[in-house]
Amino acid sequence: MEVTAWRCTHVAAVSWRKFSRRQLSISASKADRYSRQLEFPGGLVKVSIKRARRKTLAIHVLSACRVEMRVPLKCPWQEIDQFLESRHGWIENASESLASAPVVPELRYHDGAKHPYLGESIPLMLVRGRPMLTEFIQGRLVVRCSDPSDEAKVAAQIDQWYRRQAHLLFPELIEACRTRFPMALSYRGLVVRKMKSRWGSCSKQGEICLNSLLIRSPLQAIEFVIAHELCHLQHFSHNVAFYRLLTAIMPDWREREGLLMRG
Repeated sequence: MEVTAWRCTHVAAVSWRKFSRRQLSISASKADRYSRQLEFPGGLVKVSIKRARRKTLAIHVLSACRVEMRVPLKCPWQEIDQFLESRHGWIENASESLASAPVVPELRYHDGAKHPYLGESIPLMLVRGRPMLTEFIQGRLVVRCSDPSDEAKVAAQIDQWYRRQAHLLFPELIEACRTRFPMALSYRGLVVRKMKSRWGSCSKQGEICLNSLLIRSPLQAIEFVIAHELCHLQHFSHNVAFYRLLTAIMPDWREREGLLMRG
């Protein structure tokens, strides 16, 4: 589940008539001539087509399920479809990247500010004093430090607390998720760290890496990421077999993925 950034768009562009022709496998909507549907192992993606005064064809992947194609006013539909088909694999990769990207909300670090933890919003309680302390007490996240007005210090303590909670919870969830699989799964190890562009990853050597900020998400969303990475132990790429296994061990994975995407 690797990405560049959630709110960044992925763009592919080429001059009109400057692309290779391939056999088409694109579904065109009769009701809406200005859209196409692309079928990927993970589901369907709708492509909106917009004509404009321009000389190039460009595809903008705006989100996991929103793709826009911008084309010259007089560009023939056959060439539009051929260009779209020639970028089929690129669109699939870009859509998967954006679907997997962390949605990191902008947080404040003053007394009473709300911070997410396991899908719930909990208020901060800032206390001046020593030694430093970050602890969940009676529905509040209590942060004690020498200067509570220093947002960078408060943020650093909260990040460390998130990481500690992740180290405690994630191994338990991995073991519980492994029981869903019909085959025995073994992994090389678990790494938990803060990442900007991934919720998780699985190396070819079997090492699983999970984003410590996942601890902010609902439990069902965390379980989805773990299941996703465990499936990579059997199928390293996002092919049909991968999604077949994911669906078998977690039939509601799309709903869980939605929880993750909504942050």
